[in-house]
Amino acid sequence: MLIAGFGWRGIFWVNLPICALGIAATCAWVDDTPRSAKARGIDLPGQALAAVALAAFVGAMIELRPLGITHPLVLGGITLAAVAGGLFITVEKKSAAPMLPLSLFADRTFSAAVTFGIFANLTYYGMVFVLSLYLQRVLGHTPLATGLAFLPLTGGFLLSNLASGPVVARFGSRGPMIAGALLDAAGFAALAFVDASTPTVALLIPFLLIPSGMGLAVPAMTTAVLGAVARERAGTASAVLNTARQAAGAIGVAAFGALASHGAGGAEAAQIVVGVKWSAGISVGLLICGALTAWFVRNAAAREEGASCGRAVRQGD
Repeated sequence: MLIAGFGWRGIFWVNLPICALGIAATCAWVDDTPRSAKARGIDLPGQALAAVALAAFVGAMIELRPLGITHPLVLGGITLAAVAGGLFITVEKKSAAPMLPLSLFADRTFSAAVTFGIFANLTYYGMVFVLSLYLQRVLGHTPLATGLAFLPLTGGFLLSNLASGPVVARFGSRGPMIAGALLDAAGFAALAFVDASTPTVALLIPFLLIPSGMGLAVPAMTTAVLGAVARERAGTASAVLNTARQAAGAIGVAAFGALASHGAGGAEAAQIVVGVKWSAGISVGLLICGALTAWFVRNAAAREEGASCGRAVRQGD
């Protein structure tokens, strides 16, 4: 509706009331965390290098599709991101108060959950982009009709997110992550069979399977990440997860968009269909990898049992 009424720039206005409500809710209901007496300051060099690396990398990924991999801007962005990323790791290893404690990645649950989040966001946002092209340029829908067609794909998260909480509480994070990834993969697999004459109603099943799987897996993934770190590092762990997922989403849009970007007129429509099929197949493969990765996540009960055993051994010593 915003695009139809105000153009594509209008979509950014939707963030204002949502952010205002978020700020109000935070002030009203979220308690402040106690400040650590061991805090050693702010890692300004690390933050600067991380900002440069992420900005250069995401910028290069965004410009990859229109400019091509050989364009100096794209190559320069990738090179700058690699150099800044290497310097960032070096600085974090030597910093007394690192912005990103690299020791977090020594925990297999944390590393597996972050990797899972990369697979999930890369596939979802990449596919949403190519599906928007498919609905508008192949099936001929208006932006408003496309938004309405996406309602099951986005609205399905509401129900599956609500269901995920009790499931994670009972079975831990690993099972819901694996089941969610496979359910998500099944939805993308169904999209591998679309063509230029596929009716919109036929997209309903994959558009319900995808958010059902994602909505089940993502809360479990977040629980696994936060459960893998000490309370004082919860903010850092959450930031790492969100940053990795957002960067992965940008990569997915660039990579999948490139698969659907060539051609003009009828050739453009045919290329978009090919792009949807290839993107769906790649997504299935990545989500299967995500399900395998989730196997390395230790459930909270197992982690607590291990910690209790460790405490018992130390007390016995």
